[in-house]
Amino acid sequence: MTQPIQIDEWAWGREQIIWGYEPHHQYTCKILEPKKGRQGCLSLQYHHQKSESWIVYRGVAWAVIAVDGKVCTRILRNGDVQNLPAGSLHRLMGISGDVQVIEPSTPDAHAADKSVEKDVVRLHCVFGRECAEPRSEEEASLVKECVHYTEEAITCIERGEEPPEYNQEWLKTRGAFSILHSS
Repeated sequence: MTQPIQIDEWAWGREQIIWGYEPHHQYTCKILEPKKGRQGCLSLQYHHQKSESWIVYRGVAWAVIAVDGKVCTRILRNGDVQNLPAGSLHRLMGISGDVQVIEPSTPDAHAADKSVEKDVVRLHCVFGRECAEPRSEEEASLVKECVHYTEEAITCIERGEEPPEYNQEWLKTRGAFSILHSS
């Protein structure tokens, strides 16, 4: 028997939970569908326990990731993969209006049981949702830089341009992060 896909609507778009909607599931798999630009900008966040990957299935997205004290941005296209270990600062935003990003992750208890608190620490939100204080001065500096790059990316997208990518070489050297692109 096929289980129905669970759909969660968020300020930035929606996510389809295609696996992980039962407490006994050993992993979670979602399809993220962010809107384009500011309207599709997920919060700058990290997870205490959840590790995830982004696999672009359709469209073009922009991501900011803080890795080992360095802020990196990249454009994600069909077939690109980005791994995000627990604790890493990250944010995703649609560049095109048709983005679908497959997100396999360690179990997301909130996906299976909405009474369980979501494992997300939000540090910045373009929609004004409540945010936590950074854990340190270093993290506060990273958040400030991530917000700067986010606003720059939003401006580019509003003008119909792709945002610039920063610190790609740094991102490529981090073992827990993958940069794959289908050619």
